[in-house]
Amino acid sequence: MRHLRPMNRAMKSRTVQIARLTAVASILCAGTGAAALAQEDGASDATTPIKVAQSTVTKNRPPATAKKPTGETIVGTPPPAFDFYGAVHAAESYVNNASGLPGGSRSDFLSSVGLSAHVRDLTSRVTLSADYTFNADFYAEGRQPTQFTNSLLALGDLDAIPEYLTIGAKAFATPVVTSDLGVITAGNRVVANGFRSSYGYFVQPVLKFRIGNFADSQTMPLYGGSYFTRPTGSTPVPVIPGITGPEDTTTRGVTQRFTSGDDFDRLTWNVIGAFVETKRKQGLLSDKAGSSTFKYAISHEFSLLATGGYEAISDTKPLAHNVSGLIAMGGFALTLGPDFDLEIEVGQKYRDISYLGSLRYSWSPTATIVGSANDSITTPEGQLLDTLNNLISTPNGDLTSKYDVFDNGAPPLLSTFDFQALGNLSFDQNISRYQTLYLTWFEDLERNHFNLSVFGTRRTFLSGVLVGPPRTTSYGSRIGFSRDITPLLLGTLRGAYTTSQELGGSARIFSAGGELRYSLTREMQISFRGDYLDRHSSRELVALSPFTGSLSDYRFTLYVSHTF
Repeated sequence: MRHLRPMNRAMKSRTVQIARLTAVASILCAGTGAAALAQEDGASDATTPIKVAQSTVTKNRPPATAKKPTGETIVGTPPPAFDFYGAVHAAESYVNNASGLPGGSRSDFLSSVGLSAHVRDLTSRVTLSADYTFNADFYAEGRQPTQFTNSLLALGDLDAIPEYLTIGAKAFATPVVTSDLGVITAGNRVVANGFRSSYGYFVQPVLKFRIGNFADSQTMPLYGGSYFTRPTGSTPVPVIPGITGPEDTTTRGVTQRFTSGDDFDRLTWNVIGAFVETKRKQGLLSDKAGSSTFKYAISHEFSLLATGGYEAISDTKPLAHNVSGLIAMGGFALTLGPDFDLEIEVGQKYRDISYLGSLRYSWSPTATIVGSANDSITTPEGQLLDTLNNLISTPNGDLTSKYDVFDNGAPPLLSTFDFQALGNLSFDQNISRYQTLYLTWFEDLERNHFNLSVFGTRRTFLSGVLVGPPRTTSYGSRIGFSRDITPLLLGTLRGAYTTSQELGGSARIFSAGGELRYSLTREMQISFRGDYLDRHSSRELVALSPFTGSLSDYRFTLYVSHTF
């Protein structure tokens, strides 16, 4: 590095402040202003538009040692107070189905250019982590209009009153798939009528205080929203009957939680009261709930769980089923040392049988199995904000899901942040009950890296325009494998299979891909990537719309990036 002349302490302090302000302003302006302006014309991402991966520069940094995740920011080796990394990239692709439409596919050559940036600023009272990527796609023969992509993940925490008041905020921008049964492409290349450009945020202050050794209190107001624009060339008319696409949504509410204090040993408890409203064009969805959970330790490893309460859910328009009622559930918790945690509860919720659960098993510092079973009532847009709630920052400043973290605090090499759930069901504006089951195994060995996931979703419609049966399902699996072939060459293989039963029909979707990435220098990388997608639609879907039939697509890409 070039040596600088000595500067006095005041000039050093001012220089660091200017650097911080410049980088933070660049990221926030790019993530909000560019997301709002460029998405008015349309957005696309040449690589993974619905999965915001860690930046190339961030992934090249060495992992830090840390404890198991306990909150938004994982405790571990202190990172530098201020980090800023950036990269520029260019790609040339051949696609055989430029429009992503069933039948009559037409090929085209695609040129892509863009930039990305990562910033982390850590002070005694403020933490900011953000990843931003911009990409532009140009089609040589004009099969698709030029598309622009903005992808943003940002997390900030302010310790306003130490030990009493913290203010947390999260933001995102990303294209989302309107429906897996409509216009889709290999590698999730954004095209007209298949995607919407989305951006959103939420802010949540947390007021904490202790009631002696009896209980701890947390008061958590919440305000957030998600917003959507159409990519260039998209039509405002729904291309699939009953699928209107995502719409702007705002969420507001407050949660009060009391948790047992040090006076309690074998028997611990919590009491939660929550009031949340979701506002959209179709009406106002209101959710008011109060519940208590008790946990009694039979031994150090085994505990009994019991949850009771009441939840009232209503909408401006009457729901198809009355889901307001008592919550009565019971189960157990099993803890085998620091590496195995399992909780299961079964009982009544929403006037029906319900299952809830979580699993985490780490048999080595870089090998983990994570599972969850959830049951909730929300809208498709509400799921995006629920997913954003899982965003955390690791010791190195990486942004990832709180579930995709090893015990050493580092995310798996093959982890990505998925805004849309696996087996994505369509944005049809129906209020629905979502019952989800998810299990994933990820492991990083010295040279090999694995990721295997299985999932299932059952959706029961409660309001809106219904096309097909009142209950839909989606299930499938995803697998990834990567190997450090040499210190400079990385190879990756991935595949996924999904079966979706929706809109009165069914579709089987298979996707696969592979990549070879070579480091020319420490700052420059080149890669060759291939993606393939095949969807087989049932006769009912083929008859429903010209956009829901069987299709296939493949893409070959030569990609170059340079970090700075």
